[in-house]
Amino acid sequence: MTRAPLVLPLTPQQRGVYFLHCLAPDSAVYNVPIVLRVRGGLDRARLQHAVDVLVARHQALRLTVRESDGQVLQVIHPAESAPRVEVNWTRLPGVDLPTAAAEVVRYAGRPFDVVRGPLLRVDVVELGPEEHAMALCFHHLIIDEVAATALAGELHRLYADPAALPESGPEHPYAEFCSGLLAEPDPAGLRFWQERLAGLPVLPLPEEHVPEDHGLFTGDRVGFTVPEAVSARLAEVSRSHRVSEFMVFHAALLVLLHRWTGAADIAVGTPMSGRTDQRFAETVGFFQNTVVLRGEVAPEQSFAALLKASRRTVLESLQRQHVPFEAVVDATRPSRESTRNPLFQVALVFNRRKVEQDWGLPGLTVEPLPFPWPTSHFDLALTLLHEYGVLKGDFAYSAQRFSRATAERLVSVFLRLLDGLLSDPDTPVADVELMDDQERERVGALGARAGRYVLDERLRPLPLGFYGAVHAEDPATGELVPTGERGRFAPDGRFELWRDPAEAALAAHPGVLAAAVVRGDGSEGGEQDVACVVPCPGAEPPGQRELSAHLRARVPAHLIPQRIVVLDSLPTGADGRLDASVLTAVRPQAGQEPAGPDDEAPRDAVERRLVELFEELLGVPGLGRHDNFFDFGGQSLLAVRLVARVAEELGRPLGVGVFMNNPTVAALARVLAEGAAAEPGGLVRLRTPASSPGDVAVALIHPVGGTLMCYGELVALLPGDTEVVGLERVAGVHPDDASYADLVDRYATTLAEALPGRRIALLGWSLGGVLAHSVAGRLTELGHDVALVALLDSLAQRTDDDAERMSATGSELFALAESVGRDGTGVLGTTAEQRLLMRRFGVDLDLLRETPADQAARMLRDWGRLLGLVAECDPAKTAAPVQLFLCADNPAGYPEALAGSWEGLSGELELRRVPGTHIEVLGSPAVEQIAEAFTERIGRS
Repeated sequence: MTRAPLVLPLTPQQRGVYFLHCLAPDSAVYNVPIVLRVRGGLDRARLQHAVDVLVARHQALRLTVRESDGQVLQVIHPAESAPRVEVNWTRLPGVDLPTAAAEVVRYAGRPFDVVRGPLLRVDVVELGPEEHAMALCFHHLIIDEVAATALAGELHRLYADPAALPESGPEHPYAEFCSGLLAEPDPAGLRFWQERLAGLPVLPLPEEHVPEDHGLFTGDRVGFTVPEAVSARLAEVSRSHRVSEFMVFHAALLVLLHRWTGAADIAVGTPMSGRTDQRFAETVGFFQNTVVLRGEVAPEQSFAALLKASRRTVLESLQRQHVPFEAVVDATRPSRESTRNPLFQVALVFNRRKVEQDWGLPGLTVEPLPFPWPTSHFDLALTLLHEYGVLKGDFAYSAQRFSRATAERLVSVFLRLLDGLLSDPDTPVADVELMDDQERERVGALGARAGRYVLDERLRPLPLGFYGAVHAEDPATGELVPTGERGRFAPDGRFELWRDPAEAALAAHPGVLAAAVVRGDGSEGGEQDVACVVPCPGAEPPGQRELSAHLRARVPAHLIPQRIVVLDSLPTGADGRLDASVLTAVRPQAGQEPAGPDDEAPRDAVERRLVELFEELLGVPGLGRHDNFFDFGGQSLLAVRLVARVAEELGRPLGVGVFMNNPTVAALARVLAEGAAAEPGGLVRLRTPASSPGDVAVALIHPVGGTLMCYGELVALLPGDTEVVGLERVAGVHPDDASYADLVDRYATTLAEALPGRRIALLGWSLGGVLAHSVAGRLTELGHDVALVALLDSLAQRTDDDAERMSATGSELFALAESVGRDGTGVLGTTAEQRLLMRRFGVDLDLLRETPADQAARMLRDWGRLLGLVAECDPAKTAAPVQLFLCADNPAGYPEALAGSWEGLSGELELRRVPGTHIEVLGSPAVEQIAEAFTERIGRS
């Protein structure tokens, strides 16, 4: 009889990992790969048996995750029913070692299905009888560094003798550890962290605009070797100052961050083993905990004094490492952002040896195999380790925050800084030179040419890439005087002024002509941060609530100004530069104060009911008539539900696209009163320029979900003189189409009638791209000029297999609709296949579950009907040029498959790679690149 699984809540450590896994389920950021070169003849059967015993011995290796009643649980399966870990064996005879390494890394980089498991993979590439590349890849939910070392030893013994270890596992199993960890955290330890981290400031890292293709948690690393002489001085300083090497590196990193950012109060995160109970020293699982090391640096402080402070900080923190990091976060309540660590942005990792060095197999030569791993957990992480007697390290960096050139500069500066600090620990940390003679000369030459140096607080020139105070020469005295600006010389030599992120975000608002932000002193009761905006001429000034919501969606919480005021123009001084002193004292002019209660209150019964519907669907109380639905968490499914409720309760059919254009209670009520709720054929006029529209009109085609909500950010980024229309297909509103040809003809005719004589550029995401391509062909047949067809991560249906898959997916949706209609929305998302399907459609499964069952079933049936129609599609070549955008972070090989599917189907095929995955392509940073390339291509057409 099969035993039942053991079900436990996730541990606090696992909850943090699982949250980030859910943010980027297709990312490899929480895959932990061990990549090895094996020489001497690897025995496949012996390896498989050893892996089987490891899985039987360790509960964590039999773990999967499931969600139930709002709780995330870990399920420990019995050995006899656990998902089996099959050794994947690939033969590539004759290939070289780098190719083999790339192949096993490709296997290791595949995302894990944490619901179905297993959370361990073993991949082997055989180059020849005596040469193999092997990757053991774990999800971080089940492993840490100590566990990996324990597994390495056990694999060695089991490969030598299959009966060397019992299948019963260690005396103190993983579940016993979890049970202890799920108890309430130590109150005294929690109080320590609350006091230690109170008022912790956010480190002002000088972020960059990085134009390359990068998705969430993508990154890279720049490696280095500490010179032998510096390594010897490190050992000497550690002994003489009675500190560990880790404490030296902690202090040196604080100095680097101080010199780079100007911050004095700096938090650095570091992983600890979390195994304070020695009974679990050999137990496999994710026990690792994170500790925050908070330190202060003053320019005049000596490195010796900083080492003493670092020793105290590290020792005090080590004594409280048993308090789970997630509990510390909950207790200290910092501002949370989904893509950033809540308490620190920079990590420090110090290992005595490389984990791969622990792995070996008897009778074989096993050694680490270098491999690229383009991920980053943090904005920046410094890792150091001893590898075969040599001190090595690397800076891992977020590719969304920094360029590789910046990371390379940090490596260079850090090595020079480390050398200087260790050479004379009594020297003030601000006096250690960061540049060599050649760079100092270059910086001086660049400053002379620009007429501007960039200096630190001691008026010393800063290295390339470091932001500092900009100075210029006073023509009367020849002295250097501060301009009040911050800037840097970029690694490529360009001079760049630093721009406040909130200021840049406000300037990007479509209703804002110019913006400026002046920061207060940050003290309690002191001057506040103030933002001033100048509205675009002729436009209604955006309100403070609208601008605040705009900032919340784009800027870290700690950078959002406390006050936003609207001005006719920005105040400048005699030199033409912004006068910050005027801005800090400015107050809103009459009529420009934030809307008061009377202005926000609904004015009639329709507005009152709309406010109630907004509040009910968004779960946000206290909304007013000018609040934007999408600034408070509204998105496509919620918009569909709102439109259905409006039609049901107010008797007015309303297109989702029309609501997208009128997303406030006041605007929506006006549209309903005017009776212009929707145009025929599903057409929505998203933007109609007041005068002189551009040469080409843009037509957006809905994806499978039927709405145009996904294109909101794209529309905002298109030039203001561009006329933009869209075609939507909302369940229960659109006409029925007997065939795919009828659907295409209806869409093409609607566009031809709505845009008579205009040149049209069509754009569609996913299934919308397939529709856009077909509609372009039909428009051409009708005599219309098609300027461009833009396809966003779309696959052309070229084969019978493609059609069958489309039809089968449609049938799945029909069956699911029947289940929902019969049993309610609780049946949604119960299988991994359903969740994957909804994610591909860009559908929020939680919101779909909250949708009334009859409405959810109607939507699912309509999506299924649309897929059934598209299954009939037989794409024909169009004379129009085609621009295909490919998501660089999709699974390996998929972008190439998409590109191949469109070959021969256009007059000209232009391929563009953009960052992100299929469901991220219409968000930042990909959407900015799409808008720019699409606009530029239209201009050439």
